[in-house]
Amino acid sequence: MTENQSPFTKLHTEEITAAKKTLLDELSLPPKVTRFIRENANALKIAFIVVTVLVCAWTFYNYYTQKQKNDSTAFLSQAVMEPSESRTVSLQKVIDQYSGSGAAVWSSIAMSHESMKAGKYGEAREKLAVVLDSLSQDNPLYPLVVHDMAQAYELDGDLDMALAQYGRLREIIGFALVGYLSEARIYEQKNDTTAARETYEKVKTQKDLDPAVREWIDAKLALM
Repeated sequence: MTENQSPFTKLHTEEITAAKKTLLDELSLPPKVTRFIRENANALKIAFIVVTVLVCAWTFYNYYTQKQKNDSTAFLSQAVMEPSESRTVSLQKVIDQYSGSGAAVWSSIAMSHESMKAGKYGEAREKLAVVLDSLSQDNPLYPLVVHDMAQAYELDGDLDMALAQYGRLREIIGFALVGYLSEARIYEQKNDTTAARETYEKVKTQKDLDPAVREWIDAKLALM
């Protein structure tokens, strides 16, 4: 038997010389995979470029958003530490430069507090209303802003609107106690003893009510 007829020789197979070998040949992939890659080389190159561009864009986006978050937080920290006469201006700069960020939301809330300190309750409510419009009801800040809104009405003497906001707060999970107690306080200011008593009685039905709070409510009811 000659060398060409050896059973170890692959018959009917084109010999691939070192000069003809490609990266695909070096990878020793299954023939079907190699053939598919060769037949779809252009499409695969385009897909690779698209994926690479998307990965780079996503990486840049993450870097940019993280940088914006860090910068806005730093600016907010500096702003709240400034004297009251310049604090509002700095907080407004945070809102203008980083609109839509968490720092901008906190800046708006801080500005509303500054307005309330100055007795500008209508101005405070306007700022809080903008914040509320930007928040979903499941946002942890939402009940806090509602509470601030209620206080702005209460301090301004608009007890009916304050009552409405405290009622809104009462419906939020975890804030029922605060809502009820605030409603009862408003009813007392309105000299509506009947409504105040009814509200305090509702507070006593709350689960896991602190014994100290229950004792305080009993004392209030005894004086009505």
